Amino acid sequence: MKQKIRIIILFLLFTFIVSAQSKDFVFSPINVLQGLSDNQVRYILQLPDGRMIFKTSGNINIYDGGQFKYIHRATGDVYPLTCYDGFYRIYQSKDSLLWIKDTHKLMCVDLRSEKYLSGLNSYFNKKGFRKPIEDFFMDSNKQLWIQVSGKLYNDDSTTILDLSANQGRLQDLESVKNNLYLFYSTGEVVCYDLKTKHKLYSIAAYQPKQQELFKNTSLVVKGNIGFYQLRNGSKGGFFFFDTQKRTWKKILETNYTLNTLVVNSDDIAYISCTYGIWIINCKSGEKRYLPTLKKVDGSILDTEISTLFYDKQGGLWLGTLNQGLLYYHASRYKFNYIGRSYFYKNSSKDVIVQSFAEDDAGNIYIKCQSGIYRYAVSLKNDKLTLVPSSLVPKEVFKKLNHNNKSINLSVNQTASLTDVRGWQWTGTQDGLKLFEPKKQKERFFYTKDGLSNNFVHAILEDRKHNIWITGSYGITKLQVDSVSEKIHFTNFTSEEGTLEGEYSDGAAFEAADGTLYFGGINGFNVLKSNNVVSEKLPFKAVFTNLFLRGVKVESGKKYDDRLILPQSAAYTKAIELSYDQNFLTFEFSALNYQNPSQTYYRYQLEGIDNEWREATISGRNENFNSDGILKIPYTNLPHGKCKLKVMTSNNNRHWNGLVTELQITINAPWWKTSIAYIVFIVLFIALIGSSFYAYVSYTRKKLEQNHREEVLLIRIKNLLEQCDFLQSEKETYLTQTNLNSIQSVEGNNGNNADSAFLARALEQVEKNLHISDYSVEQLSRDLCMDRTGLYRKLIGLLDKSPSLFIRNIRLQRAAALILEGELNISEITEKVGFSSSSYLSKCFQEMYGCRPSEYAEKAKKST
Repeated sequence: MKQKIRIIILFLLFTFIVSAQSKDFVFSPINVLQGLSDNQVRYILQLPDGRMIFKTSGNINIYDGGQFKYIHRATGDVYPLTCYDGFYRIYQSKDSLLWIKDTHKLMCVDLRSEKYLSGLNSYFNKKGFRKPIEDFFMDSNKQLWIQVSGKLYNDDSTTILDLSANQGRLQDLESVKNNLYLFYSTGEVVCYDLKTKHKLYSIAAYQPKQQELFKNTSLVVKGNIGFYQLRNGSKGGFFFFDTQKRTWKKILETNYTLNTLVVNSDDIAYISCTYGIWIINCKSGEKRYLPTLKKVDGSILDTEISTLFYDKQGGLWLGTLNQGLLYYHASRYKFNYIGRSYFYKNSSKDVIVQSFAEDDAGNIYIKCQSGIYRYAVSLKNDKLTLVPSSLVPKEVFKKLNHNNKSINLSVNQTASLTDVRGWQWTGTQDGLKLFEPKKQKERFFYTKDGLSNNFVHAILEDRKHNIWITGSYGITKLQVDSVSEKIHFTNFTSEEGTLEGEYSDGAAFEAADGTLYFGGINGFNVLKSNNVVSEKLPFKAVFTNLFLRGVKVESGKKYDDRLILPQSAAYTKAIELSYDQNFLTFEFSALNYQNPSQTYYRYQLEGIDNEWREATISGRNENFNSDGILKIPYTNLPHGKCKLKVMTSNNNRHWNGLVTELQITINAPWWKTSIAYIVFIVLFIALIGSSFYAYVSYTRKKLEQNHREEVLLIRIKNLLEQCDFLQSEKETYLTQTNLNSIQSVEGNNGNNADSAFLARALEQVEKNLHISDYSVEQLSRDLCMDRTGLYRKLIGLLDKSPSLFIRNIRLQRAAALILEGELNISEITEKVGFSSSSYLSKCFQEMYGCRPSEYAEKAKKST
């Protein structure tokens, strides 16, 4: 009985000790409120690019530090896995496939398309596996191993091991160089030589009588000199197998299930279990048990930790049974928060920390409106002691009261400081004022410039000449570049442990050892000088999303008949767009899980930006974006090729040199392509040539027409003279003899039958000149010819059609009547057979180049 009591007491004492030791573990919750699909987390994995994979009961969640993407599963996406009875396991193979193994189930996700692969039976058939797959494994070298009918194959079937002689059920495997280690439900590890395919040895972790205790599940993690293994049955066990010594060691045994195991490079093992987590130093054997976990808000979480993961930034992720995720990083909470519970309890009054002072022993004294407290830095329990004023050292008491006084401050001013550079800093209720005496220059800084809050309460310069500003929200650190004198802002919020309420005016202090103290409402912050140093971010920025005209671009979907993202954004290295798809917004994530609000970016679009642009994702200001995601908008980008480059940092001055590049091609519109330009040039040349040819042809025809007009006028004039002559002769001589003489005269004058034909045609037209509808048909009948023959005859003689011949005679007659001056235009129009005066005027102007009314005047002038 005494022995049992002693064991209980020791257990309670042990629990108390480890619980006290666990006070430095403060976890941030991430659950459905932050975008997790559901709170039942089953497995955690980190992708090579740094993104996190969370398998919940409902979905695959891809997390980039600020946003979640979900991959949904259909019924046909599940392949039966008959021999696997364990918990969730996720493998990522080299071809970007994510293999998910659960009890009697196997699923696969293509990370490039972010979709499940349906029809895994066809996938395995193509690999040459015709029989059903019994189990599926992947070693730490990302080599896939497939168990079929008692044999083990690698995915290309180049290695085949016969496992029929082994006892028990194969639960896990790992490889080291040319050796393959198989872990069975019996607790045995069986080693094979992959070159010879022979079994080398087999060693059990425990006696056969203990097999029932650990036979159900297995999880193997590769260590520096061997393998760590979790085993579960009626008990939970944590074992280590030394591959060099070929020996097993039991590290931990529990009466409850051990769920998940991770081991970091320092051989620190983290084990999740039914009640909290274990942290075991496998080198020293030191064990820490955390049955309950503390969250940021101070509440205690008592739930089953179903899985855990140690990421490449040194962060610890816990997946709970039904309360989502918990995240811890040793340097996340840089500021130690001493809240009101440390001062006094059972009081509704605010604790207002007014000033700090330090004695010779290094003890810190804090003055509040309720009294003076002593904070002993050497103590680990962070307890404050209320000290009567009489016991406070005089020098300390003097400093406490001196530090609390505001000297030479106006009404709106809250704090002042002259730094080592001679710069004068003044805090106000609306911004921070800086005056540089040498330049006689005054500047103001607000939240838009980088302050965490516009209401400044205290200003402090530390021994490294950094300026610290406390406000109504958070703390701002100002660093001044010694060369350029450019001021860089770094903000710290409650995510880093600062007060959630306001700070007090003037309550900022630096101790002799460099520790900083900032007082406020209901507590104060303590910042060790070495806590502000941040490590470089281990990953490049990841391209997470693309927005076209404000609409998110989905992979595999066409926009304006163009496939912009054939695969997911994270795997996209180049995009091609149409000329009008040039209103874009790019999203990048720095994958800064440790301190997302302390994320800094710089980016440059080559060809558009002349230099790098910097973007700060911190502070509570007009551009506040607490998720740490960079959004880069560009509007109306010109066509052509360009490259978008992005770099990240978790401070504002040091860049890790890792550059993410995205090639962007915006195609020119069809009328601005090279082919279009060639076609335009050819068409322009053709147009110029055609215009020149048309001009030459027109000019030539015009000259020919003018020449023919002149010839026609000469011929008509001769004909009129001959007609006058014939008419006079006919009136004088009426006999045939006279006619013969006329013909003789005509022959003597050189006229032939053509002249006689023209004379007869002229005679018929003159005879019917007053008839307005005298037509070509009537003329042809009068000349006893068909219309075609008349047309050919006149074209051959005069190069004029019959209608034009008749019209020219009418116009010649009209011109003669105009010169006589006895008739007006209307009478002339009727006499020469035109239908209207306007038509006569139009035709007359075409022939003579002037109106009828102008013709007589020109004729007089010419005479």
